[in-house]
Amino acid sequence: MPNVRHKITLKALLIKKLIAACIFLFWNVPSFAQSTADSSIGNNAFVSWAHKHAYPLQASDKATDDKDLYPIKQMIGDARVVALGEPAHGFHEPLAFRNRLFKFLVQHCGFTTIAIEGDLAQSRLAADYIAGGRGTAKDAAAALSIGEPAAENIELLNWMRQYNADSAHTIKLRFYGMDIQMIGFPGGTTPNHAALDHVLTYLQNVDEGAARRANVELAFYLTQMSVAKYPALSLKDQNVLTIILENILALLERQRMVFINRSSKDAYQWAHRNAIAALQRDRMMRVIPPDQPGKIPPNAWKAMNARDAAMADNINWILHNGANGGKVLVFAHNAHVKNAPTTGGVWDAFAQPPNSAGEYLRSILGNNFFIIGSSIAPETTTLQANSLDKALLQVNRPRYILDLRAAAPSPEVAHWLSLNRPMQANKVSFFMLPVSTAFDALLFLDKDDGK
Repeated sequence: MPNVRHKITLKALLIKKLIAACIFLFWNVPSFAQSTADSSIGNNAFVSWAHKHAYPLQASDKATDDKDLYPIKQMIGDARVVALGEPAHGFHEPLAFRNRLFKFLVQHCGFTTIAIEGDLAQSRLAADYIAGGRGTAKDAAAALSIGEPAAENIELLNWMRQYNADSAHTIKLRFYGMDIQMIGFPGGTTPNHAALDHVLTYLQNVDEGAARRANVELAFYLTQMSVAKYPALSLKDQNVLTIILENILALLERQRMVFINRSSKDAYQWAHRNAIAALQRDRMMRVIPPDQPGKIPPNAWKAMNARDAAMADNINWILHNGANGGKVLVFAHNAHVKNAPTTGGVWDAFAQPPNSAGEYLRSILGNNFFIIGSSIAPETTTLQANSLDKALLQVNRPRYILDLRAAAPSPEVAHWLSLNRPMQANKVSFFMLPVSTAFDALLFLDKDDGK
């Protein structure tokens, strides 16, 4: 992906998150250095240890074989879900490595599914495309993007389609978004409700009477489902909408066997999940606080919690219902996959540290969940004095991965990793985290635009 395009879209992404869900990206709020870690203790020990224990990686665009990825197979062991974090959205190197890693995991580790930080309902276009459906990979990727879709996403979808078309591959690959739809973006005024639309279409096919009643009950609300209009609903209207959505979900569950007989198990499960996704979005929208120009609303942590809890729930569903019996690679921002609450930098404006999807998944999956955090070409102008990124940079290797669990026999290094220290986020801020709790492994890439 060209860096110019990234620079154009990154600010739009940041604005989107602030307006739509107060999620995790903020553009105009200054960052202030802070750390509970003593910068004079352990840095040299960690850098020395990391230099010895780093597994070097080939550049993703120039790799000639998979030999350098086999240590990752040993690291993840039998974990059924592997999460790969990215430090910022849209950069080429993390996306290219994601593609290379997923291909390796499919071919050597029993993985069948990838779930990315995109809307679950709108990922259906990509799922249908890789299954041999109509359209193009670019159109499918565009449904999950703001602006021009990333070339790496298009490449991934084309590879998955070719893989599935090979009759020798009896177990087919699956693609999902795991996120809540950001309704009404861009612009904040155009209603958009893909999950609910899918449910209503399904009801039309299996129960016309129920579909007609649901459309009548939702007629007013379907025009209000945008970033700008949703918060303006009265509490009474919000309560009514929630009841309608809950009743639709209850109908699907009550009529499960009838509806499966009238459609198929797969069609039912997808409609049922979309009904849940519509409720997830409703729950998040209800706790988004009023905008405070120039400030981060202290109660925005509630919306972040709602979103990350929904992500974790969707990933758990994908693993047990949508992964075709295999394992799942999750690809999302470090802020979502880490097993630690979000604190530090701009996030200290919150009244309470929000929890991440990684925390929820760790509590659900335990050792079946393996987390790889990543750092890429950190910005030296915003690099914190005792940051994780600075230490990784000092290892002086272009690309590598570390198994953090291997530090246990080295008390000084283990202590260094246990302390709260800064990690750069989006190249404009940072969050604080206890490294060895937040991640099982760390990926370092030396470029943010490798083409």
